[in-house]
Amino acid sequence: MSPFTANQHVGASDAQTQPNLRLTSNPDEIGHRVCCRELSWRTAFCGIEDDTINLAVETLCTMCIEQAETMWPGWWADPARFCPVDGQSCPDEHDIDQRIAWETGPPAP
Repeated sequence: MSPFTANQHVGASDAQTQPNLRLTSNPDEIGHRVCCRELSWRTAFCGIEDDTINLAVETLCTMCIEQAETMWPGWWADPARFCPVDGQSCPDEHDIDQRIAWETGPPAP
């Protein structure tokens, strides 16, 4: 899963609603796009469900890119990082890193 895609407010809520995601680093896997503002990062734009965040992917899922292009034509070619779901700017890397730490950390008691 590619964390800088996907949609929702990146600030973590007071309680996690699902079990945590696993953090991996495998450049050979195909990366899927999710909206960083979604409450769950488990379902990618292409519809696949996964429980990992892979920070080392080098190849992106073509179906995820096609779906993002369907939602916002021209999104892939635009040099500005913005959400294809709502057109808003994507959070900065610091906010994304905080969300990744939250999603891959210990579950809330």
